[in-house]
Amino acid sequence: MVIVDFATFCYAGDAHRLHEPGQLQLQVESNGYNFNRVIIVYQLCNPDDYEFPYCSYSINQVVIGDIDVILKSSGIDLNREQYQSPTDKHHTWRQHVVNHLMAVNVSRSDYIVFADNDCWMIKQPDSWVKRGIEILEQDPDVFIVSPNDGEPERKTQVISQQMFMARTDEFRQADFNQLGWDGDVTKLSEMPEYAGMMEGRIHFHCVASGKYRYVLPPEYRYFHHNRLNEDGTYKTNYSDYGL
Repeated sequence: MVIVDFATFCYAGDAHRLHEPGQLQLQVESNGYNFNRVIIVYQLCNPDDYEFPYCSYSINQVVIGDIDVILKSSGIDLNREQYQSPTDKHHTWRQHVVNHLMAVNVSRSDYIVFADNDCWMIKQPDSWVKRGIEILEQDPDVFIVSPNDGEPERKTQVISQQMFMARTDEFRQADFNQLGWDGDVTKLSEMPEYAGMMEGRIHFHCVASGKYRYVLPPEYRYFHHNRLNEDGTYKTNYSDYGL
């Protein structure tokens, strides 16, 4: 039997939305898959400060108290200089790497699904996770599989860390120290912070190892709910986005 864990993340700025009644259940159920358990990573915040998030799956709440300790224990070189925007204080590389490493280190599954807590599926003909398992079993060149982001189906080495799945052991053992990169962010077509974040590190791992991200076709569509209503809830009127 194939075992798949689901992992999502929160910090003090968005944990209250994840803990809204029904929100976690909605996010997990949108995948249409019977997960082994749900892993919630709390980055520098305390789950005891919130109501326990109801979910029909077993929940493992994991707290990150010291980001550098987790990064170092996961093999990340803390001494390598990384770009930090003087104005964009949101995309700091440590905070955008540690969550995935924490989750994969506590998982004992065959596969693991990672999803930011504002990302979930909005349409699919069947479970994208099931389709992802089939691709990962059939194609050793695929490192991660993502649901569709509004662009065509493709194999690419351009990465998004918003929502994807991977072979658990392979992801845990990967070297995410930006192999082959000379440190020049001006060579990147993405934002300069990309290189230091998890998505950039997956990119460099894929380039160095000849692996790819497989993006499923448009019928397997997820959505990044990065816009809020006036009351602070997620905007889910997808017709506003042409969907």
